[in-house]
Amino acid sequence: MGVIEDTAEEFAEREFRNASATAPDFRNVERPTGSARLRALFDRPGALRIVGAHNPLGARLAERAGFDGVWSSGLEVSASQGMPDTDLLTMSELLAVAGSMAAAVDVPVVADCDAGYGNALNVMHMVRRYEAAGVAAVCVEDKRFPKVNSFVPGRQELEPVEVFAGKIAAAKAAQRDPDLMVIARTESLIAGWGMDEALLRADAYAAAGADAVLIHAKGASPDPVLEFLERWRGRLPVVVVPTTYHTITFDELRAAGAKLVIYANHGLRAGISAVSEVFEAILSEGRTTGFEDRIAPLATVFDLQGMDRLKADEARFVPESAGRHSAVVLPAPVAPPSPERTGPGADPRVRAVRAARVGTVLLPSGEPGHDAHALLGADPGASRTVVLGGAGAPDDRRLRAALAGRDEIAVVDGRPGACCAVFSPDAYAALREAAAKRIADGRPDTSLAVLVEDLRGLGWTVVEAAEGTEDSGGAEATDGSGGAAVPRPSSRPAGATSGTATSPGTRTAAREVTGARAPQRAGADA
Repeated sequence: MGVIEDTAEEFAEREFRNASATAPDFRNVERPTGSARLRALFDRPGALRIVGAHNPLGARLAERAGFDGVWSSGLEVSASQGMPDTDLLTMSELLAVAGSMAAAVDVPVVADCDAGYGNALNVMHMVRRYEAAGVAAVCVEDKRFPKVNSFVPGRQELEPVEVFAGKIAAAKAAQRDPDLMVIARTESLIAGWGMDEALLRADAYAAAGADAVLIHAKGASPDPVLEFLERWRGRLPVVVVPTTYHTITFDELRAAGAKLVIYANHGLRAGISAVSEVFEAILSEGRTTGFEDRIAPLATVFDLQGMDRLKADEARFVPESAGRHSAVVLPAPVAPPSPERTGPGADPRVRAVRAARVGTVLLPSGEPGHDAHALLGADPGASRTVVLGGAGAPDDRRLRAALAGRDEIAVVDGRPGACCAVFSPDAYAALREAAAKRIADGRPDTSLAVLVEDLRGLGWTVVEAAEGTEDSGGAEATDGSGGAAVPRPSSRPAGATSGTATSPGTRTAAREVTGARAPQRAGADA
């Protein structure tokens, strides 16, 4: 089987068609913005539940659990950075987290924007930035900047009513998306200013244009919040945060008139407890066996990362030819030259593939001669994979030519003890299967050359790549280690086919070693 001759455009089109045949059909479908989705949720009967998070992974866990949205919690983000929740993190730092969560989930993200990071002008800048990041709503509290977390004893200073009402009006004036919601949070009960002050402030913020008001409280009893809901009588949607008065149920809050219930920091607190328990167990038990069945498996991590979607996109949009080449350097049967040097750089085979611009070089562990075992320990998944046995370096020109070609298996050096071959992805997978069969049959002490013979016996076409000129079917090449030139055949056996593949400054001929045809990949053109 010779090299398939087509143009670069034809090759790219064929590879894209093959990948697309098995990949899901993803299209850019318009979907509502996060702010539009939140508005729709507010417009429907009943109440909503959102939960706090401080990174996209937490946001995805919230979405998967079934919450209506995510609260980008200032407390959680600050704690995740090892910082107090006292306006020490900048707006840009908090915005980066909120934006990354909004990009990671389909449910709306509501951002805790503390005291607005300054005066009304800062709030206007904040609204434009958060809106551009895809956040559905911003929540601003009526404390003086810099604020202190509501549950920390001590200073809890409030802005004058008219100052904070100006911030709310400025926020509404700055928004470009009419669906973006601005939630005005009053801390009157936190600061000890009483219920009448809380109602007065909520009225002023509603008049300034707020889309909802948040009444915050820190006692163990829900009674103050229930009183506010009773006296407010639905003039605007009310948001509540039952962090300390946690005995009241969601259904009870909904029946009392709450529209949005925020479970603001429970993911962070649960994570601290769970991680601490696992870390302590590792130190005390010296292994992880005792709790492996109680922690998420790696498959769940990959799922939350979106690995399946990434692999599907890769199959559709990244043709095989675009992948970087890899090399698997098998354990050498003899010590490499230059005994004064140690490490992978002392191996002439590693230097040879690096010189050929192979991006990834894998050195599987194992004993010399146990090539089958070593191959099972390496799975590069590249567009072309060089496998090197023996101890000597392959000829540079022939190696580069084999990498530039598209033969399923191209032998670069077939001499005993110095085998080097280049494999397509399918052929490399078959090589590893042949190695596994050798091990299963109790014959793991095999060389790469023997495994290549196994593939030939299975019907794979094995060719010997040889660099030549326009009018010559063969060439002289060095042995790759400074030795005498090794003559290459200038003619092919009767009935053999050939093809060409070009690379800068060279023309490559391929001599077919066996007439058997390699198995075709699913969907590939013959």
